[in-house]
Amino acid sequence: MPDAELRQLFRRHLPRLDWQAIETGSTSGGVPDANYAAPGGLEGWIEMKRADHWRCSIRPAQVGWIERRLRFNPRVFVAVRRARDELWFYPGEAIRPLVTERLDAVECPGHWSGGPARWDWDQVGAWLTTTS
Repeated sequence: MPDAELRQLFRRHLPRLDWQAIETGSTSGGVPDANYAAPGGLEGWIEMKRADHWRCSIRPAQVGWIERRLRFNPRVFVAVRRARDELWFYPGEAIRPLVTERLDAVECPGHWSGGPARWDWDQVGAWLTTTS
């Protein structure tokens, strides 16, 4: 699965958010995998990736979409599940470096290992719903 089951994990561990999986196919390139809404009208986007080693595949259209959207909404993120038990959680501004750099070479405010039960879902939820 291209998103490494991250859609289901985010939905299960952050149930106070309203989740919508996004499947644009050929209608609009680069749109992230998930949109979410939070109480108070906050809304955001997450591009979800799998990395079996130290890199994930990011298309130019994804870079463009995220960089455009960041001009209007600071709540755009990239979540990468590496080797099944690690979560790397980046702000959208990291999208361009992630194209060429290893995951561990890009500044990452959120990195956890030990599988989904040990990832800091409270911290992820706080980042998703921050207002600034």
